[in-house]
This record gives sequence, C-alpha cells and structure tokens, in this order.
Amino acid sequence: MDHRTLPHTDLTVSRLCFGTMTFGKPVDQPTADRMVARCLEEGIDFFDTANAYQLGGAETMLGKALGARRKDVVLATKVQHRMGDAADQQGLSRAAILRQIDESLKRLGTDWVDLYYLHQPDPAVPIEESLAAMQDLVKAGKVRFAATSNYAAWQVCEMFWIAEKNGWRPPAVSQPMYSLVARGIEQEYLPMAKRLGVSSFVYNPLAGGLLTGKHDAASVTPGGRFDPAFWGKSLYADRYWHPRTFEAVARLKAIAAEAGRSLVSLALGWVLHHTPADGLILGASRLDQLEQNLVACREGPLSPDTVAACDAVWEEFRGPVPVYNR
Repeated sequence: MDHRTLPHTDLTVSRLCFGTMTFGKPVDQPTADRMVARCLEEGIDFFDTANAYQLGGAETMLGKALGARRKDVVLATKVQHRMGDAADQQGLSRAAILRQIDESLKRLGTDWVDLYYLHQPDPAVPIEESLAAMQDLVKAGKVRFAATSNYAAWQVCEMFWIAEKNGWRPPAVSQPMYSLVARGIEQEYLPMAKRLGVSSFVYNPLAGGLLTGKHDAASVTPGGRFDPAFWGKSLYADRYWHPRTFEAVARLKAIAAEAGRSLVSLALGWVLHHTPADGLILGASRLDQLEQNLVACREGPLSPDTVAACDAVWEEFRGPVPVYNR
C-alpha cells in the first residue's frame, strides 16, 4: 500500500482512506468490524467519518471496530451538520465546534482525532471564528490538525491568509468531490492545492456508485444511495442522476472494456495514477464491494490511449463552456 506524508503535518497515511458513511445504514456492526479488519490487512491506516453520518452512529461503530487499534491509524471526523436543535448542535460557531468535538471523541472512544474537518462552509459564521476554535482544539490536544471539506479554492486561500496573519497552523488536508464525471476541481482547486501544499483526498471517486456501471437510468434501486428515501432528500440523485451523466458512463464503460478493465478499475485507477490527488476516500456497503474496490486499486496505471479517451469523454460531457481565466 502506497503511503504519503502530508505537507504541514507529521502524518504519513495510506493513499486509500476508508470512508464510513455507510456505517449504520446499511452496514451493521459485525460487517463494519470485518471491513475495518480487511482494510488494516490491506495496509489502509487512514479512516474517515463524520458526526453527521447516521447522527453519530457511524462514529460509534468505527470506534468499536477499531478498538485498541485506534493508536495504529490516522483518524478523521467532521463537524458542521445539524445534530440537534440547539445552537451548539449545528454549524461552525465556536460553541458548536467545542461541543461537537467532545461528543465525537466520546462516540469514537478516543481522546483525540488526527484530522478534524470543517465539513462544509457555514455562511452564518466568520471563518476566522471557526479557525480560532480549531486552533484551541489543537492546543488542547483533542485535534492534531484542522482540515476542510467542500470548500471552494478561494475559501481555502482565505483560510491560509487568516492562519498566516494569526500565526496558526493552516488546514492540512481537504476533501473535494472528484471523479471521471466530476472534474470541476481541475480548473482552480487542484492548482491551488499544489501551490499551498494542501493535500487532497477526494471523495465520490465512483460518483456515488454510478461509475460501477450497475445502475439503470430507468429505475432507482430501492434503499440505495440514489433513492431519495435513503437520505430523506435527493442528494445523490441531484448530483449525478442525469441523462448526460449516464451517456458519459456508458462511454467510459466501453473504454474500460476495450482496456480489459472493469469500470470500477478504470475510475479508481484514473484517480490514483493520472491526477494530482494525493489519495481517495473508498467506501462500501458490502464486504464484496470493498473487496472489488481493493482489487481495482491494485491494477495499476491506465495506458496513455485510455487516459486520452477518458479525457475526451469529459470534454464532451463538460461542453464547450469557455473558462474565465487564461
């Protein structure tokens, strides 16, 4: 398993990070235990969760699955989403961050997390207030390094300016969305990350499962990620369930077949070997899915012709929209 040392930190992590959004729904504790054990066996020592996943249920399950092995891994969780009605149970105010870290640590069964992500922007709170709270958590030993998820490039730049002004550690890692059918971060985000030394561990490398090739545009699998009933809203359907996206997936599936690879192997191999991403968040709803993903990640780089064919699909999918900068 390839590892990388993250700039601005002393953390060395596997390029595959195991994400636990499915823990608690649909993954039960025995399956979670086996998944975590399988990841450790594979050399994955980076685990990601969030307080929002099943309202803390995923954190609890991950903490139980890791047990005494927690000291052997890099552990990350997140804060921002609504956990209750009180003001300090939602958002990124100082009060919310200080309360939510304690509740996350209790669920995870640990005294600290290595990375604490601001899960998404909170327009009601000045970013300086949020970053100040994160610095206090670092000083208290509850958090090793601050991190961000779902922030625009300019917002991450602003965080670096604020950190420099105040003598704080800047956010060390960021989690943007990235896949063969969602390449928007290539224009500004990835160049920014390279310039500032922000590690990028991307999520949704399989487009929520669309890049497995198993979905049919005519019908949504009940209880799956694209079923609005799963989330109580159409989060993933709004993101990916569109005719043109399915057209792109069909073309990518043909490219994978011509290359002698599965669509999953094409999608994960592209992120790991042909993009500036430092690593990716890998999740699964079943043990066989996890195994399939692990096998795909071992298959190595794509050929130059295959990469070029994938690029051509993106150029057509994106459309002839000119960029504003040169």
